[in-house]
Amino acid sequence: MILVDNRNVLRLRNRELLTHLVAFEENYKDFKTTVEPSKAGIPTLKLDVDGKIQYLHSKYDPEKEAERLMSQLENVENSKHILFVGCGLGYHIQQFTEQYPAMRFSIYEPNEEVLVSYLSNRKLDDLPLKNLDTIFTGNDESQLQQRISALLQSANSQLYIYTLPVYESLYGDQIQVLMQKALVTLKEKRNALAVSSSFQKRWTVNSIKNFPTILKTPNILHDIDKSVFEGKPAIIVAAGPSLNEEFENLRCIKEHGLAYIFSVGSAINALIEHGIYPDAACTYDPQLNNARVIQIIKDKKINDIPLVFGSSVGFETLKDYPGKMLHMIVSQDTVSPTLLKHNHSKYLDYVNDAPSIAVVTFQLLTKLGFNKIILVGQNLAYIDNKHYAKGIDYGTGSQEVKADSLAKALIVKDVYGNDVKTTEGFNQMRSQLEMYISQNKHLDIINTTKNGAAIEGAVYKPLTDLIEQQLHAKVVHNGWADGNNDYNDDYLDSRLVYIDEQQKKLGKLLHSAMSGLEKIQQKVTRRTFSTIEIDYSNLDKEFNLIKDNSFYKCCIEPMMRVQNEQLAKKIQSARYEKNQLKKGETINQEFQLFLHGCTSHYTFASELYEEMKSKIAQ
Repeated sequence: MILVDNRNVLRLRNRELLTHLVAFEENYKDFKTTVEPSKAGIPTLKLDVDGKIQYLHSKYDPEKEAERLMSQLENVENSKHILFVGCGLGYHIQQFTEQYPAMRFSIYEPNEEVLVSYLSNRKLDDLPLKNLDTIFTGNDESQLQQRISALLQSANSQLYIYTLPVYESLYGDQIQVLMQKALVTLKEKRNALAVSSSFQKRWTVNSIKNFPTILKTPNILHDIDKSVFEGKPAIIVAAGPSLNEEFENLRCIKEHGLAYIFSVGSAINALIEHGIYPDAACTYDPQLNNARVIQIIKDKKINDIPLVFGSSVGFETLKDYPGKMLHMIVSQDTVSPTLLKHNHSKYLDYVNDAPSIAVVTFQLLTKLGFNKIILVGQNLAYIDNKHYAKGIDYGTGSQEVKADSLAKALIVKDVYGNDVKTTEGFNQMRSQLEMYISQNKHLDIINTTKNGAAIEGAVYKPLTDLIEQQLHAKVVHNGWADGNNDYNDDYLDSRLVYIDEQQKKLGKLLHSAMSGLEKIQQKVTRRTFSTIEIDYSNLDKEFNLIKDNSFYKCCIEPMMRVQNEQLAKKIQSARYEKNQLKKGETINQEFQLFLHGCTSHYTFASELYEEMKSKIAQ
C-alpha cells in the first residue's frame, strides 16, 4: 500500500496521479511485482514478465549498482532537466540527486504496478522535491507524447533522458517511438511560437481594421446559397511549378464550367497572365506584402473575380479591391466572434489558421458542401530546382532554388513513388493537408499535381484523365457570390457598448495592478516579508480580473501570446521559491514587464478600436 507520507506529497503535488494509483491498487488483482531483500539486506524489486523473472535492480546490492550506473552518465551537466524512464525502487534516482542536487528531474514509470511498489516502499521526501517536476505513468500514447514534449519545451530541448537498463529490453521500441513523436510535436510548437511571435500583433491589427469591411461583405459560410456547391467538384489551384503544365486544362474547365476554380495565394498571377479567371481568389496572409499577391487584379481593374478573404488578412490587401469581396472568419481573429452574431445561425462558423492558404481553402470547401476536391499545382516540393510556376514573382529576383537550400532539403516520396526534395515548411503544409483530408474521408480528394509530393488520402490522377473520365457537365452557377451580409445590428450595438465599458475598467485595473506591484517592490527592497504573501494574493486577484476583462481578451491578449506564455512559466516557477527575496524580485520583474506591455498595447488597441467605431458609424 502507498505510504501515508507519499499520499500526502501526491495529494499536494499530483492529486490526479494519486487518484489513479489508489484506484489501481484497489482494482488490480494479478500482481507481477515482488519486493524482496537483496544480499546486501536492502529491498530489491523483481517483475514476472510472461513467466520469466526479471530483476529491475541488482539482487545483490542495488545501491552499489545505482552508484556505478550514475557514474557512467556522460555530458549530463550540460542539460537542464533529466527524465528517468523507469523508477524501480528509485535507487538510481536517489544517487543522481545526490550527485546533482540542483538539477530538475521527472519520473516516467510505464508500469503502474512498479510505481505503486516504489511508493509503497520508499519515501518521496528522501528526494529533493523542490527539483521534482512531475511523475507520470501509463501507456496512453497521446498523453505521454504531450507530457514528454512539454518537458522538452520547458527544458529548451536540454533534456537528458535516462532509461533504467532493464527497461531498454522491456519497453525500448515503445519509448523510442514516443521520444521521436515528442520531438516532432516540440518542433511544431516551436514553429507555432515563431509564427505567433511574428504575427501576433498583425493578426489583431488586421482583425480590427478589417472589421468595417466585414460588416459590408457577405460571410461565405453563412450568407451564400450553399446548394449551388453541394455534390459538385471544386479545384484548388496553387502556385507550384507543375501549374505550368495545366493552363490549357484549366482553361477548358473554366470555359465549360466543369468545376469551381479557387485560386490560392499567388497562383492568381499565373492564371491571369494566361487569361484564366478563377471563380474566386482566396487570401489570408496577415503580412503587409500579401497585398502584392493580388495587385495584378487591381492594376488591371478586373471586377469579375470575387475575393474570398480571411478576416485577419493583411488589411492593405482589401484596399481598393475592384470586384466583389466575401469573408471567412479565421481562428486568429478575436474581434469578430466578440462583436458579431448572425441572424440565422447560433454560432459563427470559422476556419482554422494554417501554414498555407491551400489548407485554409480546403477547410472552406469542405464546409461549403463540395463532394470532390481537386488539387492542382500543389507540389509541396522542388521541381527542376524551381519554387513556383512561371509568371509568379515573390520579389526574390529568381525562381531558382539556391544551392544551400537544396543541400538542407528533406527527402519525401512524390506521386510516382520517387524521391523528391522539399522544405520543412512544405512538409508542414502537407502534414496539415493530410490531417484535414483524414477528417473528411467521405469526400473524393484527387491530387493532379505531376511530380508533386504524395499527399496521403489524395489519389493521384492526371488532370487530363480527370476531364475525360469525370468532368463532363457544366456545374458552375455564375451568380454564386451574390449574397447580403446578415449580422444582427442590435447585437453589435449592445456589444460595442459593453466593450466600451470593459475598455474603461481595464484602464483602471492596469493602474491598480501597477500600484500593487510597487507595494511589493518596496517590501522586497526593505526586506520586510511578514505580510508580503497578502500582497501576492491581491496581485493575483488583480491579474485574474485583467485576464477576465473582455477588452483585454479581445484586443490585447492576442497581441501578447508569447509574453503570456513566458510569464506563466516564470511565475509558476517562482511560486515554489522559498527564498523570499529571490521570489519577490522574480515576481516584480516579470509582472512589471507584463504590465508595461499591457499598458502599451492598451493605448495602441484603444486607438485602433476608436478608429474602427468611427468607420462603423460612417
